[in-house]
Amino acid sequence: MVGTQGIGQAHVREFTNFGINKIGLFGKKFDKNRIKKLKIEKTNLIKFFNLRNFSEIRKFKPKVVSICSPTKLRSQHIHNFSKISKNLLIEKPLIWKNNFNNYDEAKKVFKLKNNLIVNLPMISLASQISAKEQIKKINKINFDYYTNGKNTFKNIPVDLLPHALSFCITILKKNVISYKIAQVKQKKLSWNCIIYLNNCKCHFRLRQNKEKKTSKLTFKLNNNRYFRKQIKIKNIYKNLIIKNKKQIIKVKNPMTEYILKSLKNFNNKEYVSHNNKFVLLITKISQELINY
Repeated sequence: MVGTQGIGQAHVREFTNFGINKIGLFGKKFDKNRIKKLKIEKTNLIKFFNLRNFSEIRKFKPKVVSICSPTKLRSQHIHNFSKISKNLLIEKPLIWKNNFNNYDEAKKVFKLKNNLIVNLPMISLASQISAKEQIKKINKINFDYYTNGKNTFKNIPVDLLPHALSFCITILKKNVISYKIAQVKQKKLSWNCIIYLNNCKCHFRLRQNKEKKTSKLTFKLNNNRYFRKQIKIKNIYKNLIIKNKKQIIKVKNPMTEYILKSLKNFNNKEYVSHNNKFVLLITKISQELINY
């Protein structure tokens, strides 16, 4: 586990839910209290190892390396840890540097001989909603995501566009996406855009504020509005989708579903290839939107 703050804590939680009983933790600086700081329910069945350096990581021989380090270090860490483990689970975005051709760099990363999977939980959420709602045609999508992140200006979409795009592309059930950018508006704590995906009008409203305690996700499909409600029970987050303020739709936790499915499918070439192609498409669209 590379990077144990923020989203890294979620990866640790899902690894324990999967049944992995040996987890090594590694960060930018060694912290002797790193294991104590984990915000998960610990049991005697799981052994945590606080790793100091690459030598200790090699001795640990991880079957999977989860990379949740800061985005600016992502490319470096992918290349370094690709020499230590065959299987890499990478938090979104795969890579990102401002004023850089991230799409071309992503293509180079996917040429590594490792099994690389990028975590895209909104694919799971969109698939579940699509199966339950069975909407024949979607002409309009609003995707509003308000999180407690620390990003500002164009760094907000770097963090949140992978969620918005993976959700919309999945729920539209299209393998090939044509797109046209209509509008982009940027402020310090918010980033909005209108983009047409296969003639479906998509309006993204993405906001971050480090003072906010919890995240808020709402989306609208045609004329129906949906709100996600999260409930934490011990070490597990339960998700409910509330449709039009009255109908409750039960869904499995998208983060749990996608990470656990990925852990099961590192040797599934079709699954890994689909994820990689999806990430390349999202990276390409994101790059054009952010630099619009």
